[in-house]
Amino acid sequence: MTATSDNLREKGNQAFKQGKFQEAIDRYTEAINLLTDLQVTELTKCYSNRSQCYINLNQYEEAIEDATRGKENKSIN
Repeated sequence: MTATSDNLREKGNQAFKQGKFQEAIDRYTEAINLLTDLQVTELTKCYSNRSQCYINLNQYEEAIEDATRGKENKSIN
């Protein structure tokens, strides 16, 4: 994981802990956009974290999509 995507994921984690779920989603999305398909573990973490944010915002379809993406990435590894 590059320092930038790692930093963005950490900022997402901090926003999540503060209950700022949309901000966390935005940071996780930025991190995902910087990662490549070869960075499977990091992609899985970001999708999983973003999925939980969507659940907390009652956006269940988006949560399912991200959980599925995370699972698909994990099975590639």
